[in-house]
Amino acid sequence: MLENKALMPHERANMHIHIGDLVALLYLGVVSWGVISLVHTVQGHPFALAFVKFALLATFGECLRRRIASGSWIADHLVIRAIVWGFFGIWIALALMIMSAGVHAATAATHLPPLFVAFLVSLWINVFSGYGFFMMLSHFMTDRIIEEGFKSPLRYLTSPTFGPWARMVSLCLVFFWTPAHTITFMLPDQWRVLFAAYLSVALGLLLSLAAHAGRRPVG
Repeated sequence: MLENKALMPHERANMHIHIGDLVALLYLGVVSWGVISLVHTVQGHPFALAFVKFALLATFGECLRRRIASGSWIADHLVIRAIVWGFFGIWIALALMIMSAGVHAATAATHLPPLFVAFLVSLWINVFSGYGFFMMLSHFMTDRIIEEGFKSPLRYLTSPTFGPWARMVSLCLVFFWTPAHTITFMLPDQWRVLFAAYLSVALGLLLSLAAHAGRRPVG
């Protein structure tokens, strides 16, 4: 028979809704509305939109992980993280354009169903091209530099904690990001932007969780 263990005081506190949670929900709603509004005003500047979207929303994903883990919304080095996420947003937006154009050009004469083409685009982005893992690995490095200062990348790659991080990221690429991006490329443009905005929240959260897993010693 399973025993019911008493929650520690800080764990009980983390389960309660605080005023900060309501502020966070308001923030998410305002930014979501802002992203939709920006689509109609910065159509000729997709990379500027990507920078703003990821700086505001992917960083929110990291803050969400912080809220779940410690009860506090404010992540360390928040402004630096937001700037880094902005530049990652530009990189991600460019990669999505290139992969989508390439797959559509390669399949133009095949008359494949739109759902299958969207799946192929997602598969190339997340698995076949290696981009998905390399992008997440790059963020893993920048995350460590922000928190610990600059060190040789080899120190992270040879660390025994790198294995858990890599396993979690690999599973996310196959079982979360591939189907998620398939849905993204099936949506109309105006909904695609909003859906991608919320995926950036998930990206920030998942990479924060993966980095946290990578810090736990193996064994």
